[in-house]
Amino acid sequence: MKLKLIVLLTLPLLAANVARADDSDVKGLDYYMDPPSQSDDEADVTGSMLNDAARTIGFRGGKAERAKEIRAALENQRSNLDYMYSFQPLISSEGYLPPVIAEAKDVAHITNEQIRTANRAYDIVVPARFVSNPPTWKSYLLTGLMAQRIELPEPAAMPKDGKQRDIWKKAVALGWSDGRQKADEIFTANFNRLTRDYTGMLRYSTLLQQGMIKAPVITQQQQTVTGDKNRLMLGDKTKRMKQQAEFDINKRSWKPTIR
Repeated sequence: MKLKLIVLLTLPLLAANVARADDSDVKGLDYYMDPPSQSDDEADVTGSMLNDAARTIGFRGGKAERAKEIRAALENQRSNLDYMYSFQPLISSEGYLPPVIAEAKDVAHITNEQIRTANRAYDIVVPARFVSNPPTWKSYLLTGLMAQRIELPEPAAMPKDGKQRDIWKKAVALGWSDGRQKADEIFTANFNRLTRDYTGMLRYSTLLQQGMIKAPVITQQQQTVTGDKNRLMLGDKTKRMKQQAEFDINKRSWKPTIR
């Protein structure tokens, strides 16, 4: 499935989409290549200013277009992604999302005075935390890739003649390419973080069963009545994470793995 998601990044050029908007606001490259002409009595704009404005517009447009393609590709894989990345079963009975455990194999640390190696190393990269709702693949993969409306610059900053239009088009094209590449980079980073977190939470469950890590210590306080003169609460329960999950380095307490 990982390969399948990576292949989605190679979709052909489609149509384009920076305040928040829906996909109907996404414009194609041609829309930004030929903006409305301005009269000669407008304030002069330098080539540098024109280039910067066009490059920015192109970057935003290209990023929006690629983001739209990625969102469409993900939507086509919705059922598979829902199945592969279900966080609900990982939430503990106390209501916390487990920590993310990273694993490294054949680790080596070398200094001038020593070489230290290990067959395997585990690190807690994200601590356990209480959540009201479990995360979803969307909350990971769509970060930074939502539709946004792109506004053209003020009329005075638009091209006025053929020479300026050439500068504009070249800069828009360069920015467009950079924007599409940026969207791909964002998606790749999002996908890597999703994979790391989901796999790391599953790894925590395995290590917990083996006795290699201790679960967080949760305390609970219950009061029949709490509040003040402006608010009354009945059956008030408070859960606190008194101690985060931590590794148990006493191997005698570990349990054998049954395969």
